[in-house]
Amino acid sequence: MKSFENWAHQVSVNGSFPIAKSDKEIAYLASLGERIIKIESGNIFRTLGGRENRNPTLSAESTVCEIDLGTVQFNNEKFLFASHCSLRQYHFSTKGVLVMNSQFYKNRRVAVRGHPSDGKLDVISSQLNLRQYMLASKLSESGSHIPHPDIHIKSTDQYSISFQRDMRIFTDGRFIGRSDEVSISLLAKTIKVII
Repeated sequence: MKSFENWAHQVSVNGSFPIAKSDKEIAYLASLGERIIKIESGNIFRTLGGRENRNPTLSAESTVCEIDLGTVQFNNEKFLFASHCSLRQYHFSTKGVLVMNSQFYKNRRVAVRGHPSDGKLDVISSQLNLRQYMLASKLSESGSHIPHPDIHIKSTDQYSISFQRDMRIFTDGRFIGRSDEVSISLLAKTIKVII
């Protein structure tokens, strides 16, 4: 068995496990109490080096990783997320907060040091005008949008923020509600995933 810094191991896996084909499915299966799942797509899968469109077999050598998950709490409700939580005023907004547990958001590498097993969430705050947003968005495909004077990144395991007005809250691309006060925290090594 080959070890990768105590967060991943190369093992021979036999048996069937629940399959997640997206980040929101990882969070959903974790919320049901699953402790080990197979992942086949999504930002976590991509961050961990998974490659889609291959024909894996569970009887062969597979990589098993222990990953962190995040929780977002507002209005006395708590939601789990695997890859990211987005806080913004409108569906499309150039200003807001993106909390990352992976490197990738859509097709962009926004959290260049983000990793789902590092015990930290990357909080990215932006106050960009439309022109700067378009430029940063293009540069973020390769991760070269940082440094930028209007993009701030903080690594933490807990984050609370209040806004002057309600923000739209999304977890792993799913709209979950609105609030002007949000608390986010990390759940370290919550679930094992098979790649």
